[in-house]
Amino acid sequence: MTQEEHIQQTVEKSITAFWDHEKRQSSSIAEFLYSQFLFIRKRWWMLQFGCLLLLWLILNMGFSQAVERKAIAIIIPVFTVLILPELWRTRQCRMEEIENSSVYTTKDIYIARMVLFGIVDLFGLTLLWTLVCMQGIEHLIFELLIPFNGVCILMLASLTFYSGREFYLPISLTFIFTVAWFLLLSNEQLYAQISYSLWFGFFLFSLIVLLIISYQLIHRCEEVLVWN
Repeated sequence: MTQEEHIQQTVEKSITAFWDHEKRQSSSIAEFLYSQFLFIRKRWWMLQFGCLLLLWLILNMGFSQAVERKAIAIIIPVFTVLILPELWRTRQCRMEEIENSSVYTTKDIYIARMVLFGIVDLFGLTLLWTLVCMQGIEHLIFELLIPFNGVCILMLASLTFYSGREFYLPISLTFIFTVAWFLLLSNEQLYAQISYSLWFGFFLFSLIVLLIISYQLIHRCEEVLVWN
């Protein structure tokens, strides 16, 4: 082995040792989630809970089921798309290289943000669901969850397969989805023909697709460390 090869081997071992040390010294999962919680701009959560409050007020005004469905068809996609600015911030601000040169990569940050938004949003939807159940309108559960899953699928799919820096594409797709969902729920004859089992099938299908897209996003993240 030549002297250059010895030097190269020493450098590689040093880098590996340094990287292992940094990983051992890194914060725990809970600490990392908390740091990402502090980093997320809270105005998006405030706007989300504002959407849920508006929806709760509408559901308490005694409107017909048709009006309630239309309100849900508009408000829930808006509620969901408010996740987008924080998920897209890394790409829009071109921070991938910086994040990938740290102990926690872009993949870790995406996972943390999805977990945090998932916890907060599911809490908000569960709270709304609990309140509407007390009023006897629990039949609206699928109208709440299916559009939530659908918009999440569109946003995460855009992050996965679209390389643009701006989020015009996911916003446009969300708008098209919202219009289509609104028209579906506005068609009384078609809506009446959809059985409970079919609603459940739609929900299950949307959940499976959401999990697949989330998996694809996580595993497509580039994890290139600047010292490797």
